[in-house]
Amino acid sequence: MEVKKQYVYIGIATGIVALSVGIFFARKKIYQHFDYKTDYLLLSLEPKFRKKVKKLLANARKEGIELRVTSAERNCEEQNKLYAKGRTAPGKVVTNAKCGKSSHNYKLAVDVVEFKNGKALWTNPNWNRIGQLGEAVGLEWGGNWRSFKDKPHFQDLGGRTLASLYNEYQETGNLLA
Repeated sequence: MEVKKQYVYIGIATGIVALSVGIFFARKKIYQHFDYKTDYLLLSLEPKFRKKVKKLLANARKEGIELRVTSAERNCEEQNKLYAKGRTAPGKVVTNAKCGKSSHNYKLAVDVVEFKNGKALWTNPNWNRIGQLGEAVGLEWGGNWRSFKDKPHFQDLGGRTLASLYNEYQETGNLLA
């Protein structure tokens, strides 16, 4: 029995349409479980710190708060570009740290944001709860800082100070702890 080409093409097209419709309706669920940017950024962190961040993300998820990592390790060029914002470059000030003066430069910091219905919630009533969840796993929360509140920011310097990390950087030229 010979199958006509047009029936094969119709069958393939129908399958593609059905698959596309299924993905369209399931996209929010799929997005929740496959956040490649967060996974990629987590790989750039120091292993002990990464473990704590993953625990924060898991604990937040248990409470219905879907967090995404938006920034992790930064090189000097990236850090200085952010520092220039609101100073010598357009935009508002987002950091007070030049290269070597940020825990991001040492793979010991992340910035996170809650995602709901596929959108980032930068103005978020859950920030205090997110901060508590981070502190519960041993992270320092930027929302508790006195001079520059940075609610998306979490770090763990492992008992060191930024000054000691920076001094080591000055001596060795190595930004990474």
